[in-house]
Amino acid sequence: MKYFIIMIAIITSLGCNGQKREVTETPLITVIKLQAAEANLNFEEAKKYIDFEAAFKKHPESENPEKEWKEMVSFFYNLGNTKKFTNQFKYFNYKINEVVEKSRAKVIFTTINKGSRIKEIIYSLEKREKNWVVINIEYTN
Repeated sequence: MKYFIIMIAIITSLGCNGQKREVTETPLITVIKLQAAEANLNFEEAKKYIDFEAAFKKHPESENPEKEWKEMVSFFYNLGNTKKFTNQFKYFNYKINEVVEKSRAKVIFTTINKGSRIKEIIYSLEKREKNWVVINIEYTN
């Protein structure tokens, strides 16, 4: 009986290991990783999560989207190094909604603070191969 139980445990364990499970990250995880990389000025890491050319295409005057993106992120980083501001995104100040439709998604941060100037931050994402990539960031007042 003892060997029978051991044999079932071995077969079950081998059966579970043989299954190929593929875990893909959600759009919200992609946005969080992008925000974290930008907050640390880690541009190489951030490039994995954003298509800055797609994000800046609404601005036809953009001559060098990557340079402008880096300048914008650096500006906010320097602003966040003051005593009044921080580089840390305060998720607890927002209601977070994730809407996924096949290969497109939106992550919507809606402010809880009624007096806030920015009411929503909307990240639009696109699934490319097996990863989500931010293609637009929209701020609504």
